[in-house]
Amino acid sequence: MISPFERIPTVPRYENIVNRVTLRYRKLVESLRRKNVKLKDKEIKKLNLVYEILISSIRNIVEKLPYIDKVHPFYKDLLDVLIGYDNYKKAVVRLARAIKLIDKIYREYLNLIKVAEDPWEIRSLRKQGVGRMMSVLKRNRKYIDFLAENIVKLKRIPSIDPEKPTIIVAGMPQVGKSTLVKRISTAKTEIASYPFTTKNLILGHIRVGHELIQAIDTPGLLDRPLSERNPIELQAIMALKHVKGIIIYLFDVSINSYYTVDEQINVLKDIMGSFDKEIIVAINKIDDADKNKINKVINELNKIGFDTIFKISALKGIGVDELLKHALSKLLERSNANVKDSIENSRSRR
Repeated sequence: MISPFERIPTVPRYENIVNRVTLRYRKLVESLRRKNVKLKDKEIKKLNLVYEILISSIRNIVEKLPYIDKVHPFYKDLLDVLIGYDNYKKAVVRLARAIKLIDKIYREYLNLIKVAEDPWEIRSLRKQGVGRMMSVLKRNRKYIDFLAENIVKLKRIPSIDPEKPTIIVAGMPQVGKSTLVKRISTAKTEIASYPFTTKNLILGHIRVGHELIQAIDTPGLLDRPLSERNPIELQAIMALKHVKGIIIYLFDVSINSYYTVDEQINVLKDIMGSFDKEIIVAINKIDDADKNKINKVINELNKIGFDTIFKISALKGIGVDELLKHALSKLLERSNANVKDSIENSRSRR
């Protein structure tokens, strides 16, 4: 599944549409001056030109945007975080109404011009028709410009398939999350700009038989206490609930680690309280470890119910195969369980 926003074309701003109408209108007027065309036909051509540009411009916006109520909840939540669900829906609805209103005005004035005989009346009707259609465009300027500005943000959302089994790598900054994702991914990793952080998201894939597993590092999201988050960041974190998978939480126990064991444990507890996902814990940088930190991490993890603890070096590959094998077995168990539940639910509905 690619992001539903990835292929949205660039949305023109209000001024772009007005400039296009102005330029084409001038060229048409100049062209008609050099031709022997009846007055009524000239005025109809002018009316047609403005109508066609406005309708095609606005319709191209509305029809190319995804219908938000059919978008996966993961992407729907991200859209809400970035630009506001209600704002997006209102803009699309208002532009859809604008199309109908412009079409109604056009047909009304086209019919009036066709039956008019007085040259002054014909010109006057064309001016009124063009003016009213342009007025509809102007009244919807804020919705056009809103979409033009914000579609850019939506296009930045990386293509994560929330329905595919996924390994979400979490942990505080500098613990080696990106290194692990790159180490376990058999396919070339992708680097994408995540619109909620100042860092890049690392997305890798792991092929297991016919199954394609995603592995993602979420920098700037699952790496510090939720109490330090603003509402937008919290909502972005909650969007990850829709991704089907498990979490690998990394600890940095190196001699020069940036964060204390207690700080890293607190972030883990936040994640445990916020996600209904299985969490696997791994002690990273074991090749440069402080033994006292290792012992403290293990003791603290035992207290909160973790018995299986992996010791790895993502940089050197130590213990990574065992961690990955365990993670994949848990993922596939959950995936098979979901398939079984779907089958059972399908049977019960028959």
